[in-house]
Amino acid sequence: MDSMENTREKHLPDSMENTQEKHLPETIEKNEAKGAVIDLTRGSVPKTLLRFSWPFMLSTLLQTLYSTVDTIVVGQAMGSPGLSAVGTGSQIMQLLTMFCVGFSNAGQILVAQYKGAGEAERIEDVAGTLTYLMVAISVILGAACVIFANPILRLMETPDEAFAYARDYLLICGSCFIFTGLYNMLSAILRGCGDSKHPTLFVIIASGLNLVLDLLFVLVFRWGVAGAAWATIIGQAVSVIFSFVFLMKHWQEIGFRFDVRHLRFVGKTSATMMRIGMPMAIQSTAIQISFLFVSRLVNLQGVVISAVFAAMQKLRNLPGILTQGLQLGITSMLGQNLGAQKLDRVRSTVRWGLLFTAIISTAFGLLFFLAPELCFRLFTQEEAVLAYAVMGMFTIIIELPSRVLMVPCNALVHAQGRAVFSLIIAFVDAIAGRIFLSWLLGSVFGWGPYGYFLGFSLATYITAIAAGVYYFSGVWKRVGLIK
Repeated sequence: MDSMENTREKHLPDSMENTQEKHLPETIEKNEAKGAVIDLTRGSVPKTLLRFSWPFMLSTLLQTLYSTVDTIVVGQAMGSPGLSAVGTGSQIMQLLTMFCVGFSNAGQILVAQYKGAGEAERIEDVAGTLTYLMVAISVILGAACVIFANPILRLMETPDEAFAYARDYLLICGSCFIFTGLYNMLSAILRGCGDSKHPTLFVIIASGLNLVLDLLFVLVFRWGVAGAAWATIIGQAVSVIFSFVFLMKHWQEIGFRFDVRHLRFVGKTSATMMRIGMPMAIQSTAIQISFLFVSRLVNLQGVVISAVFAAMQKLRNLPGILTQGLQLGITSMLGQNLGAQKLDRVRSTVRWGLLFTAIISTAFGLLFFLAPELCFRLFTQEEAVLAYAVMGMFTIIIELPSRVLMVPCNALVHAQGRAVFSLIIAFVDAIAGRIFLSWLLGSVFGWGPYGYFLGFSLATYITAIAAGVYYFSGVWKRVGLIK
């Protein structure tokens, strides 16, 4: 602890010494003891990683569950047209969300590195700059979604039976997209600081509210797909409000001052954030565009196959979202230890991440193998859709081993801020992988839906292998930190 305090004293600017020197170190220690903020550069690696990551795994699972609830409720109430509409609409909204996530992840990387180095004032610069950027980005993307809703859905070859429902979904979610952007931003800031419990609490609130409103709007008020969209947006808005209030009132607990009245935009910080965030945003967007390309091919097969793909995406997200939550924890832990120059803990964190991801993937692989039709029945009782359950679940199982390598190794790429390398991987994954393989197997080889689903899954191995080579080759040891 002495070395950590010396580091903080060395890096804290004079302007902050009077305001934080007396209270901040003891407050941080107190809150670490209570579990609110965790110093990721100390203690047992597996215990610290699990203690820090499980709230993210829970929160990302809950996020997936409350979007899955939309699909389940609408699918059971409206059948294939509703299921297809939510599946197509949510894919498009996910494209916009992933662009925001790229900049949010850039903020998380910088916050984690500055946290590890003890530079509290720099964290304030990142938080203020990221807030301004995220508001602007989310407003622009939301407006574009509303204005171009019809052309986008036509481009996606949305089935006629589902078109009007999907349009309602896009108009509602697009007009309120600022809540989605702000939620991802606030969660990223807290993750970088070492606080995993409060973002989870806010997601629990949003998920519970979304579930209640889904049942009310869809089943009682009969608002259909529009009701599911409103339930999602209201849940996110409430989560954003709670997050803002917490950051403003409990700034000492997380180690830097956050006050919307004094947030400042810092040009130099913005340049660094753009250098990381833009490639990461393009990366996420490229991958999501490849998802939309496959969705378009699938939609051309009719409303039943479109409904099958929508159910598959929700089921694929269950193990994916747990490993994504683990990756968020690994990224923050790697960022802080890279900032503190503790390379042994970096290696250990990656190795434990490999083990934990393997356990998650194996558990879900067994579930999907043993009960494919039961999993599909969560979304629909239509026999035409259920007939594809075994085939769909088989293609998901094929993808699971790639996640074992991809999650911890890709987290290292992100934690170091190697955004350009990550962008290159993403383009190869999206174009040479997902788009080409799906088209080749489904259209050229004539395998139809099976080929589209299989190509979609096999593309994940491209990112996994590239990130694995980056770690095991030791290249990461020879490159510096982005900050």
